[in-house]
Amino acid sequence: MTGYEVVEPRAESLVESLRAFGYATETAVADLVDNSITAKATTVDVRLRWAGGESWIAIVDDGLGMDAERLREAMRPGTTSPSTPRQASDLGRFGLGLKTASFSQCRRLVVMSATATSSLAARTWDLDHVVRVGGWQLLTALTSGDRALWDELHGDKRGTVVLWRLLDRLVVSPDPQNEQAERHFYNIADRVARHLGMTFHRYVTGPRQITIRVNGRNVVPWDPFLESHETTQVVTDESLPYRGELIRVKSFVLPHVSRLPPQEHTTAGGRRGWASQQGFYVYRNRRLIVSGNWLGLGFRRDELTSLARIRLDLPNHMDSDWQIDVRKSVARAPGALVPELRRIAEVVRLRSASVYRHRGKVLQRASHGDVVQAWLQVARGTKIAYQVNRQHPLVAALLTTAGGGDVEALVRLLEETVPVPLIILNHADGQGRQAAPFEESAPDTVRSVLNDVVRAMRRSGTSGKEIVGRLLTMEPFSDFPDLVREVCTRELGQEMA
Repeated sequence: MTGYEVVEPRAESLVESLRAFGYATETAVADLVDNSITAKATTVDVRLRWAGGESWIAIVDDGLGMDAERLREAMRPGTTSPSTPRQASDLGRFGLGLKTASFSQCRRLVVMSATATSSLAARTWDLDHVVRVGGWQLLTALTSGDRALWDELHGDKRGTVVLWRLLDRLVVSPDPQNEQAERHFYNIADRVARHLGMTFHRYVTGPRQITIRVNGRNVVPWDPFLESHETTQVVTDESLPYRGELIRVKSFVLPHVSRLPPQEHTTAGGRRGWASQQGFYVYRNRRLIVSGNWLGLGFRRDELTSLARIRLDLPNHMDSDWQIDVRKSVARAPGALVPELRRIAEVVRLRSASVYRHRGKVLQRASHGDVVQAWLQVARGTKIAYQVNRQHPLVAALLTTAGGGDVEALVRLLEETVPVPLIILNHADGQGRQAAPFEESAPDTVRSVLNDVVRAMRRSGTSGKEIVGRLLTMEPFSDFPDLVREVCTRELGQEMA
């Protein structure tokens, strides 16, 4: 074919489309931190400053920096082809991240940079200007305000400042005195800090670590695998061959909720909660790409498997095989690896379920035999229901002494109105949020209930010695043996002998 036409995209249309890649603010910032790490920065400062319509966000690093020519290329949409070989430490791929991530959040992108041998260079994409002139005009002049920010944020050191101005999607009011808008803006800073602590946790800890700060505070690394906890189990640690290379896969079962303090349990659950954090964690050059996902391997999120987490490390030249997208937030396993990944997932899921079942059995044992539970799970045809245990000593005593009629009706009403859907919903929303029996209750509260139980059992004719034995194996008093003995000694005295 010899005939052709050059059909250039309309700048004013395409530039607006480049804003629609689906970045959240935190993922957009993470994309720019990638560039700082690739530039060998040891410190990355993310600054958010509220000033109403003049608010701005800056990502400041002490990396190698860029001279004017390199900066011009960096600002070109589609800087480097995705198929171009990159250095092993490079976190980029499509040559779009700086532009698409920034355009998704602001209408004016300013990049200022200096190297060890070159002075300050600056370029600006002003989307309103591009729309107005209908062309890809990259501005070379630097405003006095932007130059002042360079001096404030960076001084005369080498490195780069990426500055977002005209934050039309983040600033909900141009009035700098609007307190609600200001709170909304700084809430974004909290989200960014949490996301960076998760995405780059392997960069801010360990050897060759870097410092990442948000508004002056170091981000807190979030290790999804709790590797430092003494009861975390390493289930498998192997390398899978793929196209002449080895992909390391390491699987973990995290500690049961009973082994973690409340704050540590909440932190380990991450922003989405325990149920949503199970599955694979895919890293590309130690940078987290996908968190808590079964990668379409056919597994469901289940309570029993919520302790299962698997770390998978990829080099940066397998992006196409794993279908990693521009935002570096999606990955799909190549077909050749699916059987092995399924095998590993099945093993760690079974181990997670085993931990849950084991802990359940422990909670049902006491030194005086099996614990008598207050509730029973029963089958009604093909359905599951929950019933109050009529053989529970307290329930049996109450039914006997109260004549049975009204009490039985009340018990049946409770059985028929157990809020199972609400319990399931709350548990899925945040495992560990449900209080254990008498959790955080004062000892006097437990004593008061125990007093009533002991008196009811005495009225039913149960001997003192038998009362003690039953209470020590009765849910939930089996968890309070010292209180049981204290109350029984006071209430029963010689009858315990």
